Amino acid sequence: MSYIGQQLPADVFSGFVTDAFTGNGSDTTFTLSKAPFSEDGLIVVINNVIQRPTTNFTVSGTTLTIVGTAVADGDVIYAIHTSGAVPSTLASKVDVNGLSDGVVLDADADTTISADTDDQIDFKAGGTDIMSLTATTVTINDGTTITTADNTAQLILTSTDADANAGPVLKLTRDSGSPADDDFLGNIQIEMDNDAGDNLDAVSILAQAKDVSNASEDARLYTYVRTAGSMRDRFSIAPSETVFNEDSVDVDFRIESDSSSTMFNLQATNSGNSAGSVGINSSNSDGNMFEVVNPQSGVYAGKFNVSAGSGGIYGLNLNFSGQTPDNNASAFIVANDSTTRFRVYADGDVQNHDNSYGAISDERIKSEIVDANSQWDDIKALRVRNYKKNEDIAQYGDKAWVQLGVIAQELEAAGMDKCVKQEVLYTADDQDVLINKTAKEGDIKEYKAVKYSILYMKAIKALQEAMAKIETLETKVKALEDA
Repeated sequence: MSYIGQQLPADVFSGFVTDAFTGNGSDTTFTLSKAPFSEDGLIVVINNVIQRPTTNFTVSGTTLTIVGTAVADGDVIYAIHTSGAVPSTLASKVDVNGLSDGVVLDADADTTISADTDDQIDFKAGGTDIMSLTATTVTINDGTTITTADNTAQLILTSTDADANAGPVLKLTRDSGSPADDDFLGNIQIEMDNDAGDNLDAVSILAQAKDVSNASEDARLYTYVRTAGSMRDRFSIAPSETVFNEDSVDVDFRIESDSSSTMFNLQATNSGNSAGSVGINSSNSDGNMFEVVNPQSGVYAGKFNVSAGSGGIYGLNLNFSGQTPDNNASAFIVANDSTTRFRVYADGDVQNHDNSYGAISDERIKSEIVDANSQWDDIKALRVRNYKKNEDIAQYGDKAWVQLGVIAQELEAAGMDKCVKQEVLYTADDQDVLINKTAKEGDIKEYKAVKYSILYMKAIKALQEAMAKIETLETKVKALEDA
């Protein structure tokens, strides 16, 4: 563009530059001081004769080539630049300070760069503010797409801070003017293409505000994974719980240890067990609800440690809550190796392989060992009774069977208090120890239990006394017979 009536300032867009060369009769190429846009941006004059662009000369970058015969020795060549790229050293001289839409980038002037705010550059495209730059912040007002043709990192955040705080920091902010409970917040989406060319969500990490009340805010984090064609909630962290497989998909949960691929193994379904099963160091292929495999000697496969220092404490509760089998077809406990060694049946019967029941009775753990007193009178006073249990009557009616035993209160009346366990408390919500089936929830009942093992020892002592008397009588009878 020409300027009429004034010279173009030397420190702004300076386009007219003249290069001069002298021919030597052999050179046809000469180096220009700058590269013109094309041959049309250059006027070449040889001995005051203007040359025709592309016909008499060509330009490639800063190389001027004279077409045809070399310039004669001593002939002067002028190359006058009428246009050219603005040198980068002059870019800092473009001043649009305070000018809105000061740099126009398209024909209809709606894509611009502005600097009308101090220390801020604004970018507009199609009449819409897209991005602004300050000394510390880049603000983008619309969606941003970064596309590359390879698998290198598309976005890298680098912090060079040397302190102990976290950095770099990626922050997603939902800055709502009217936040409400259960509003969904940031969502990180990873997409995929299927073989039909459809673009689908593959993985979604989603945040939700569960409670926006001041000072009691709660949030929830979801991890969705596409499974069998649908997005499923595979893992979530809620204010009151952490949930795996919220959508009840047939997927397993497995944790490996250093030596086991199934140190913890939850099977969603197993051998027809639709409730699933859990294995510790086990694939649990048999479908047991819970299975532990211990390959090491010297350690327990399971150990329960009740550490409460006061109050009622309980170790293990085996409860049939869906039915009352009361038979020998079901069992509470089965212990076996190559054969069954110990079993507690559903009706409470106990069996062991060797028919051996006992207690630790080593002399080294006992003191003040003396002969027991006579048990003759106690055993003589003992009333062995037939009776039916109330719970059996409630379940079987007239078919409840007759049992053989003693009555705790009758033992107490006969002075055998040590054979009765006092203050055995049961509550109605402890279903495994209920005796009175009509008890209501929360009722507290006191029952008495008989220590039959003590009765057996009393009976043995009484038997010894009877044997001594029998032997004395036998001696007397024999003496009378021999007289």
